[in-house]
Amino acid sequence: MTPDYGFAKRPAWLIGHLVAVAAIVAFILLGFWQLRKHDERSAFDARIAERTIDAPMGLEKARELSVLELDFRQVAVTGKYDVAREVVQLAQTFNGRSGNYLLTPLVLDDGTAIVVNRGWIPIDFVGPPILGAEPTTVEVSIVGVARPAEIRRGLGPVDPPDGDLDRISRVDLNRLAPQFPYPIGDFYLQLVSPPSSDTIPLVLDLPEPGGGPPHLPYAVQWFIFAAVVAAGYPILLRSTARKGGESDS
Repeated sequence: MTPDYGFAKRPAWLIGHLVAVAAIVAFILLGFWQLRKHDERSAFDARIAERTIDAPMGLEKARELSVLELDFRQVAVTGKYDVAREVVQLAQTFNGRSGNYLLTPLVLDDGTAIVVNRGWIPIDFVGPPILGAEPTTVEVSIVGVARPAEIRRGLGPVDPPDGDLDRISRVDLNRLAPQFPYPIGDFYLQLVSPPSSDTIPLVLDLPEPGGGPPHLPYAVQWFIFAAVVAAGYPILLRSTARKGGESDS
């Protein structure tokens, strides 16, 4: 019997055509989005691998670079921690455990300071200052990786717009700057040396190249979904047409 495609003009099937086309387009767009995420992650991994193996640079050289050029480069500085002005960054995890980060200004010989993320503490510690996690009071030389100030994204938490903060949701240097009696610059350091020990705060690990979601397999998956719909829907139409349009759901 000759296939009868007249059913395909019925309203329910017209909606089905639109849904099928929309699904194919959506799956393809999602596939390309995952490919872009894969490229971004590959570039991020390459930047980390390249910059974290370089020898630490001095502060004078670091200040000659833009924040983007400096990101993840190791910087060596010497100064004294100002624990009285320490700030807790809330809601941070470490190896699956809930806690906070300690952000402590390191005051330099030139009268400026750099905010240092000294590491992670468990969530049940009260402060600042955090009893048992105080930094040394003498001059100290440290190495950290430079990171840009953090900005609010999407529906992230909002910090109070005014007043001094001892707790903050992200490393917003512009928000913190007015409460310090010295300039703090436009980047902060994530401490990498001295190395972590069993005492708090626990020094954070650097991101591992190759981490994050597997975007390339996800891209392939979305393209497969698009191919399944693109191949399967015509088969459904032909099968229904051979039955004389009886399948009219």
